[in-house]
Amino acid sequence: MNASSPHAPTAASMDQPSSIFPDSRRERNFLLLLACMQFTHMVDFMILMPLGPRLLDAFGMTPGRFGSIVSAYTFSAGIASVLAALFLDRVDPRKTMLFVYFGFIVSTTLCGLAPNEHLLMIARILTGGFGGVMVATVFAMIGDVIPLNRRGAAMGLVMTAFSVASVVGVPLGILISNHFGWQAPFYGIAALSVVMWIAAFRLLPSLRRPGSGTRMSSPLADFVKILSVPLHWRAFGFTFAMMGPFLMIPFISSYYFANGGVSNTQMPLVFFAGGLATFFTTRIFGRMGDRFGLASVYGWTALASVVPILLITHFGHWGIWAAMPATALGMVLISGRIAPGMALVTSVVEPRLRGGFMSLNTAVQQVASGVGSLVGGALIVQGSNGKFEGYGTVGWISGAVMLVSIWLGSGLMTKDAS
Repeated sequence: MNASSPHAPTAASMDQPSSIFPDSRRERNFLLLLACMQFTHMVDFMILMPLGPRLLDAFGMTPGRFGSIVSAYTFSAGIASVLAALFLDRVDPRKTMLFVYFGFIVSTTLCGLAPNEHLLMIARILTGGFGGVMVATVFAMIGDVIPLNRRGAAMGLVMTAFSVASVVGVPLGILISNHFGWQAPFYGIAALSVVMWIAAFRLLPSLRRPGSGTRMSSPLADFVKILSVPLHWRAFGFTFAMMGPFLMIPFISSYYFANGGVSNTQMPLVFFAGGLATFFTTRIFGRMGDRFGLASVYGWTALASVVPILLITHFGHWGIWAAMPATALGMVLISGRIAPGMALVTSVVEPRLRGGFMSLNTAVQQVASGVGSLVGGALIVQGSNGKFEGYGTVGWISGAVMLVSIWLGSGLMTKDAS
């Protein structure tokens, strides 16, 4: 379907919101606040993966059962996001954010209190539900406030939360877990999130979407409207394929530990190196998307990321000094796609439906992550010698899915820089 059809509003005609902020400094502070909140969510989500070796030992889990706990978070986020799509366009995003972020704080605390894998899974399900709606609200708010020709850079700024989480949050969490147990990082995340909630309560502005006060249609009618646009379905497919690396990401730490000659005490250095690199590159990819075209920058970055995906999943007993650059290259390219990719997705929907659309898109994103974790966990087998087998196959599948995402992204907009 052509992006200029009646059912697919173009960026130039539909998607140029005027800023609610009187100056660029306040707009930047707004984005930094969203980035800080996203940081706590990213650390909470990411910290479980490097804790894999400790959880496998503490609860006697197999890689497949660990993958189920990881995927439980993402499937819950997906279900919650679908339900949230019915009301997000009708509620002030500020109120939504404060409510779901409070739920995120409570459920993260419950993760640390979990005495066994079953209760941990329940806590992760709750955390995923609140976190998924939070992510959808963050992206929708960016789309509401930032014009398309600056949205790639804005996404890049907020997505630095991933970099800081990798540089500071995850390594610090691993160090804390090494000294105080695997539960301690969750308590730390919850405590920091309380501070962020207070800041959001004081500083987050109220937002109103175009037509939100005059619409006569029912929530279900708006939901059906979102699903009736073919271009939206292509965007959902693009988002699903964009999560292809999640076939292999949850098992990087465990694979390095079992097969790569990297110890638990060395693991923070691996994530620190990768996160430090992305801190300087994520915003660059976002600005490049604004300048050269979102779909084009996404495509070339995704294509390049296939190389480190295959390198990591075929990693030999090469040790820490090989793991650091391999992981850094992978994190730079895999995360570098996200800013132009998500900016591209926000451009295909008319503003009054953006909250519901982004909530559904987050659901697709989370379900894709969950499917990736389940499939990856099912294909990986830990032998009697403790070594992982099948991770190379996971890498090839992940790379193939990335190529599909490039094709889907290329058809989202005919003029994505407009």
